[in-house]
Amino acid sequence: MATTTASAMEPVHPDPPVVDTQAAATTQASSPAVGEVTHTVVSGDTVGKLAQRYDSTISAIIAANGLNAQALIIVGEVLTIPQGQAGVSAATATSTATGIERETTSASRSAARSEAPPASTSGNAVLDIAYRYIGTPYVWGGSTPAGFDCSGFTQYVYAQAGISIPRSSAAQRNAGTQVSASQAQPGDLVWWPGHVGIYVGDGQYIAAFSPGNPLSVRDIYKANPTFIRVG
Repeated sequence: MATTTASAMEPVHPDPPVVDTQAAATTQASSPAVGEVTHTVVSGDTVGKLAQRYDSTISAIIAANGLNAQALIIVGEVLTIPQGQAGVSAATATSTATGIERETTSASRSAARSEAPPASTSGNAVLDIAYRYIGTPYVWGGSTPAGFDCSGFTQYVYAQAGISIPRSSAAQRNAGTQVSASQAQPGDLVWWPGHVGIYVGDGQYIAAFSPGNPLSVRDIYKANPTFIRVG
């Protein structure tokens, strides 16, 4: 994956003192019937809020409306909201991932795939959760939706998906299996010394960056990222 180096690099954030956080228990409801509704965006709406209101997911809304990776919406815009996707997403994550792998696997790449760790079936769930917190302020030592630092955000999101990882970015480096840039998938960790985020795909990641820079999706511009498959 090609990366570019920004003229002003982000500061390296030392890890805060470790604060224990309790991973939220995940619950699964029976899958509701799938349908669609339309919604006219009003002030205060976000894709995450709409996903919760209509029993949908952020990734389903993005796909249905051709939104970009930052999931930006405009007041007055009419969106198509697939309903019932929250239950369907949880129930079909494994079978969907298996189908995608089967369709994209070719003989020329089978050897490389056999050496890579298994694909994460929780990647989409991790991203759906991560997108809910776009715009959250950066708070050093923060590990709740009131404010996050980089490793507090990744730990919190993974906990909501039922996956336990360490608190500090240094420890998160060893939380899973390192994969190459070509093997990286949405939902993997993207790590550098002193900074960590969650890979979105297409050379982008979502992270808490620095004071004054709310949590957002950005291009991977730092050189030599390490990708880590967790779960």
